[in-house]
Amino acid sequence: MRLHETRLIDRPIQEVFAFTADFSNSEEWDPGVETADQVRGPGPGVGAIYDLMVTFGSARIPMTYETTVFEPGSRVVLEGRGATLTARDEIRFEDRDGATFVDYTADLDFTNWIRFVTPLMSPMLKKVGEKALDGLVETLER
Repeated sequence: MRLHETRLIDRPIQEVFAFTADFSNSEEWDPGVETADQVRGPGPGVGAIYDLMVTFGSARIPMTYETTVFEPGSRVVLEGRGATLTARDEIRFEDRDGATFVDYTADLDFTNWIRFVTPLMSPMLKKVGEKALDGLVETLER
């Protein structure tokens, strides 16, 4: 399943990229992330690993994300794994007259029986993506 959201953030691209590419910040802007800690690497960059506790309804799902692509000011890709889910998050950044256009795509693959009900969960998952990007805008424009 693919989630795709875009937003324009009224902050410089270097600031938006630095904050967003450091996935330990995701708990500050994504309401679906309860905790996020970097567990490997001295900071954001290829090879950085983050442990997240993701919430979906009443479920708490531990996920581990690794940064696989890191192009400062342009793009970051993180690949996540959990017991019932794999994810690939690609975030692109573009300068728009001093503001930053963020293009966020998350490809989610559920395992086990969950993959059969994914189409039913699609509207809820879309809302999760919308709230996450809205949270990013609110956090950075504060």
